[in-house]
Amino acid sequence: MTKIKKYVEDIADELDDAKKYIEIALEYKAAGNTPENSTRYSVYKDMSVQELAHSSNLHQFAVQDIEQLKTVYPDIPQSMMDSWEKAHKEYVEKSAWIKQMQSM
Repeated sequence: MTKIKKYVEDIADELDDAKKYIEIALEYKAAGNTPENSTRYSVYKDMSVQELAHSSNLHQFAVQDIEQLKTVYPDIPQSMMDSWEKAHKEYVEKSAWIKQMQSM
């Protein structure tokens, strides 16, 4: 179960970085269409996309590992599953928001 907790923490870190980078990218875009701003916008946006991809990979691993745990431990405590469901919901909401910002 510690492994799942670590996934949750790592996913949150990746999402935080993705959000931070896209916010910086959008600041450069809003600052005007100069070559320097355009380049920095692109670089920060790409960094955001990469961080979001990292969070997606970790999320997939967590889902797979939880499914595997359910086969070994069919009676996983509900409190642990509730914690995972909360983290999963936050992941879905935050990643959707970041994708929306990336499309700007």
